[in-house]
Parts: sequence; structure tokens; C-alpha cells
Amino acid sequence: MSAVKYFIEQNSRRLAIDEFLGHELNAAGYGGVEIRKMPMKTEVVVHASRPGVVIGRRGAKIRELTYILENEFGIENVQVEVNEIENPWLDAAVMASRLARQLERGVRFRRMAYWILRRVMRAGAVGCEIIVKGKLSSRRARYQKFKQGVIAKTGEPADLFVDEADDRAVLKPGVIGIKVRIMRPETKLPGIIKIKAPKPKKPEEIALVKTPGEETTEEEEEAVEESLEGITDIDELRELEELDGLELVEDVTTTEELPDIDDAPIEVPEEEPKKPAPEGAEKVEENIIDDLEELDALDEEVSE
Repeated sequence: MSAVKYFIEQNSRRLAIDEFLGHELNAAGYGGVEIRKMPMKTEVVVHASRPGVVIGRRGAKIRELTYILENEFGIENVQVEVNEIENPWLDAAVMASRLARQLERGVRFRRMAYWILRRVMRAGAVGCEIIVKGKLSSRRARYQKFKQGVIAKTGEPADLFVDEADDRAVLKPGVIGIKVRIMRPETKLPGIIKIKAPKPKKPEEIALVKTPGEETTEEEEEAVEESLEGITDIDELRELEELDGLELVEDVTTTEELPDIDDAPIEVPEEEPKKPAPEGAEKVEENIIDDLEELDALDEEVSE
């Protein structure tokens, strides 16, 4: 068998298994299958929103699936595993299957499509698109599109970030096709720049140079002692005592010996000679004396 025929056969078998599991696990919220070829076994990983339905009571359903995959699809040493979908609202296959099953039960397609659209966007999707085709409300077939957000249709973003799935609902008027596209939250579209919010700045704390309760350090005490040792004048020490409340140092060594106060001679200042008064001043004094004598004479007359 050539390599081309081998890969075609493998892919066609995978599509057949996917269709079979989608029909059998319709009620379990089937979300896809992965087939991994191992040296000793073949792992078939089934993604479903309700893994308990896939396993069945005491593993009966999963044993049935293993038997079918070995006999009908020719897979050797099959080991079926079930993986739970963390957020089924962001899985296109689950949403398409849910919409198809609700249409088969008789729910109006507009009501159900809008409800799924709102739930998908509420789950954090960047965009969602639902297309419903078939005999919706008349005899002629038509399609209706429900869209919200941003959906990449071409290029690399469409291949990497868009999850797409198809399903169908069989009704009495005919078959209705359903296509769901969901753009996941981790999408990074080219040309869109996201600016990060700046971090809040911490308020700067003003550090005090010296708090009131701090004690003087040894260096400061030594500096004060050195400054006192340099003072040799008694007057300066007295000024410091008055201003800063320092204790007067009794034993002060000075370079020059001070003379005793008792032995020191007392100098008495000489009296300056009195200057003679001017002539005009003597005349004024005589006039004043004459006036006083006249006043005394008048007082005596009045008293008599």
C-alpha cells in the first residue's frame, strides 16, 4: 500500500469513528475524538461535557464502545479514555449538538440560537457566529445568521483561534443544518495593541533626620566635649550657662594666671574740674530769687 492510500484510509476511518461517536454520545455533550497510535495499544480519547454518560453504569457503555471499535472499525488493542471539557460553552461541537437536539424537540430556532449566543459571549468568547439553514418557517429553504463580536474568516487567526463545528437536526419538513463558529478568549489578532495599565505608585515616606525620642550618639557627645574643651574664657562659659543651662566648670585651666581680686589696687576716677557758669545764667538766677521774695511778701500780707 502506498503512503497516499494509507493516509487516506486512516483519515476516512477517523471521520467514520467521529460520526459514529457523535451519534452514540449525543446526550453526553460529545466534543470530538483523538486517536493516538502507541507501540502496544491504540488510545481513543473522547472529549465530552458529561463524562459520566460516556462511561455508563459500572463502565457498561465504555465496554460497548471498545467492542464496536475493535470489531467494526478494525482498531487493535483499543483503550478508550474520557476527557471532560472544562468550559463547554466555548466548544463549538457541544454548542452545535445542543442546538440541534433542541430543534428536534420543537424549540424555536431563533429563541435557542440567541440563548446560546448570549451564553457563549458571557463565557468570555471574543466572537460567536451561528448559521441555521433549511426549511425554517416556510416551504422554501433559507438561512439565518446570528453573530456577535469578532470572527476571523481567513488567514492564520482563523486556523488557530476559531473553533468550528457542524451538526444537523432531522425534522418533519426536512433536515436543518447548523454551523457554529467560536473565537476563543486567548485570541491575539494582528494589529491590535493592548496597553497595560500603569502600576500605582507608592506614596513616598518622608524620613525624619532625628526623632525627638532618639538619644544622642557617642559621636555627638564627643563633638560637644571637644567644643567645650576649646573654651578657655570665663565670660564665654557664663554666657553658655545662661543660654544653654550648662553647668559652670569650676576648674578651668587658662594659659595666663589671673591676679587676685583682694591684692589688686583699686583705681578711683579723678573728679573733673567744674567749669565756671556763664554770666547770663547768674543774672537769670538773681531775677528768680527776687520774684520769689516778692511772692513771700504778698503771702504774709494776705495772712495778716
